[in-house]
Amino acid sequence: MPALSVLLQVVAITHVTVVDPDRARPRRDQTIVVRGTHIDAVGPSASTPVPRDARVVNAAGKFVIPRLWDMHVHTDVPGGRALLPLYIAHGVTGVRDMNGRLEVVRGFQREVAAGTLAGPRLVVSGPFLVGRPLPPALGIPHYVVRDSASAVTAVTAVATSGADFIKVHNGISAEAYRVIAAEARRRNMVFAGHVAPPTTVEEAAAAGQRSQEHLYAFMNRCARADSAVVAAALPIQQFVMGTCTSASRTGVYAALAKHRTWVTPTLIVQELVATMRPTIVAGDRTAQFYTDSLMQRVAMEMELPAAVPPSALAAGAVLFRKRLEVVRGLHLAGVPLLGGTDSPLAAGGPGMSLVGELRHLVAAGLSPREALRTVTTEPARYLAADSLGAVAPRAVADLVVLDADPVVDIGNVARVHLVVANGRVYDRSARAALKAAARKAASPAPPNAGRRGKGQ
Repeated sequence: MPALSVLLQVVAITHVTVVDPDRARPRRDQTIVVRGTHIDAVGPSASTPVPRDARVVNAAGKFVIPRLWDMHVHTDVPGGRALLPLYIAHGVTGVRDMNGRLEVVRGFQREVAAGTLAGPRLVVSGPFLVGRPLPPALGIPHYVVRDSASAVTAVTAVATSGADFIKVHNGISAEAYRVIAAEARRRNMVFAGHVAPPTTVEEAAAAGQRSQEHLYAFMNRCARADSAVVAAALPIQQFVMGTCTSASRTGVYAALAKHRTWVTPTLIVQELVATMRPTIVAGDRTAQFYTDSLMQRVAMEMELPAAVPPSALAAGAVLFRKRLEVVRGLHLAGVPLLGGTDSPLAAGGPGMSLVGELRHLVAAGLSPREALRTVTTEPARYLAADSLGAVAPRAVADLVVLDADPVVDIGNVARVHLVVANGRVYDRSARAALKAAARKAASPAPPNAGRRGKGQ
């Protein structure tokens, strides 16, 4: 735990503007009283008493929002433990972990809860279910599901391990997928993840898959001219970003809205595949926090070709524009969206990459307020835990104080002034210390000193 974080029993944030993403109007000049890990009171500063023993934070001219969630991350990676404080440093106090060794991620949870590690609240899946074995070099824990019997075995293993939900990945047969869905329902467990052929997005929604990740299996509606350009896309672009059809997508979106299926677009990853350029390279602002082994894993997972033909780059540009149109269509149809980044793959890394995703969602047609919902109140609804996405009495007191209004410009989410998480207040100096520690953990050992253990 960094020395500059302050453990408080009572704190009062005064004269702040409360931005509730579900309300059209902000609540100005408010006082928020936090007692331990929960909000004790919220009300007008003129009439809300400040406890005598409270640490007072005068937040005049500032804006407070509920905790930020990144709903698609991977924390069990090389050096992953040292990266967790970066989420807090950028105001992300909740994440949904989409794959990992359960014993490792649960270990992170215990340390965060005990206050010995600055990190976000974790909702975890453990190993995912996939239709074929993955390369051992990737080090990704998974269960191979080839048929009904192995589907039952895999769901049983995840359920009995104590995971929060089941994640499905690629290459699963239609028969095995149906069994996974049925077993998840029988056990009253959420299942979420990829949708890939032969399963369609409509079938996954009808089967009860709670969220669909990355827009996999969503087709793009294209005019003839766009279809001709997209035909030159590389296989990885076609898989991640879809192909073209002239048919209307309205019925598809309506089916997802009917079943209340959430979608996590991870547009920041779509952009990476569109441009076919690594978004994290040695020496950049993100790589300074990554160990050499994590940089190698990021390169292996993306498998970008050494040379990309201009026709593929043109196809990627069209496909990214079409992906924005898909997100706009989903939003207009009433399909709930979740903000996620696939961190640590995304540019900016843990925490900071969420701002890039929010910018893309606004580019797709969401208002800044609507984009903000995808990382605050909508994750709370997805998790059926309203107290994790509200600035209200009795809610969990994970709060982000910003220097500027995110409803005016969604990029203002990056202008973090103060973070309250797990009963601690992280001011600018405390957050700078978190970043410095992460940077130090990733740096090579001095010559002749051997390599420092990076942890997981």
